[in-house]
Amino acid sequence: MKINLISGESYLLVNEKINDIVGLSKNVTTFDLSQSTLEDVLIEAGYVSMFEEEKYIVIKNANFFGTDKIKDSDTDILLNYFEHPSDNTTLIFICSTKLDLRKKITKIVKDKFNLINIPNLKYYEIENRAMETFKKNGFKIETDTVKYLVQNSLNNFDLTMNEVEKIMLFYNEPGYVKYEDAVNIAAKSINTNNFLFVDAVVEGDLEKSLELLNDLKIMKVEPTIILSLLARDFRIMLQIKTLQNEEKREYEILSELGLQDWQLNKYLNKIFPFKIKELESILIKIADIDLSIKTGKVDKYTALELFILDVCE
Repeated sequence: MKINLISGESYLLVNEKINDIVGLSKNVTTFDLSQSTLEDVLIEAGYVSMFEEEKYIVIKNANFFGTDKIKDSDTDILLNYFEHPSDNTTLIFICSTKLDLRKKITKIVKDKFNLINIPNLKYYEIENRAMETFKKNGFKIETDTVKYLVQNSLNNFDLTMNEVEKIMLFYNEPGYVKYEDAVNIAAKSINTNNFLFVDAVVEGDLEKSLELLNDLKIMKVEPTIILSLLARDFRIMLQIKTLQNEEKREYEILSELGLQDWQLNKYLNKIFPFKIKELESILIKIADIDLSIKTGKVDKYTALELFILDVCE
């Protein structure tokens, strides 16, 4: 097919599909629509070399097939290209948001060209892929160890495979992967960094918050997961603050919120600078950002950065 639309959240799975389409061809050009225009892409698509060799163009962040908006002028030039696609060019659009089949451009690709929807892998599928990768590279590993890797990676395929690569690099040569090594090597940093990030934001440490967010971005942790952790902490802080204003004693707060002593002590240290109105305002902002991300109105990480700058100012 000369026009392909791949929809998926996993960077690795999307890349696998791109490689299936491209094959062994070296004539591959990549555009990122967060930096280039659709017109740039289609001009390149229409260019024919003197050798008339097949070329492939990968277009990242083509989220206008989903929740993102697209200008009428861009819709027109895209529809025109769909009517007269280049014989020597294969386009591969990548959409990381949910496809909107009500849009004419999306419906045309579904009906006339090649639409590939890549669902997130289920837990057991991630486990199987990780196990297969270890075996393929000559490593022996117990099922419980693989289960730990998947769970510690938040059931995220990309994060799990990143941990698999790190473990194989650590051993340097095929062998038996010990459970304790996997625990020490694997990114406890994923879960740890999540909580360190939340603590940094709550404490108003701007520099540390942005640094940890960049780490989480590299590890491809979903911003919606980070937002849910932030919302949980601020919500508990609001509940504690409200109960304090009602003159509840610590043992009553522990009982009502189901917290451990150490947890309550941690939150008591956090909430001191905040007022109830501030906590309510922050929770509203988190809810608004979460909705904007899920509806594709804002870039995920940019929204989080703006939130950090707001809260940590």
